Amino acid sequence: MKKCKYCGKKISSSFEFCCHECENRYTKNIEKAESRIKYFIIGIIIGFLVMFYGVISNSDFIIGDGIIVMGIVAVLLPFTTPETVALLGYQKSRIVGRILGILLIAVGLWVGLV
Repeated sequence: MKKCKYCGKKISSSFEFCCHECENRYTKNIEKAESRIKYFIIGIIIGFLVMFYGVISNSDFIIGDGIIVMGIVAVLLPFTTPETVALLGYQKSRIVGRILGILLIAVGLWVGLV
């Protein structure tokens, strides 16, 4: 059984969305996301470089900071894979992305402070 690409409701038709409202919201959100993908990539690269510097300098605190930066990026810009969107719908996949970002921040705090 197919699911709506936006809300994740089960649909039996050959359409990708359960209603026109979901289709319009999905299109609007995808257009907004496409303009923000460069910020996501830059944020992840910065977090990785900070983490890499922490590995080179053998500092758990700096490694934790890099992980926290990546977690903040994931919370602010919760991009998920197309497979996750197909499984859960766009709305729920963004929630899962934010939850994983919060977990990443928690891991960064744990690595940096413990």
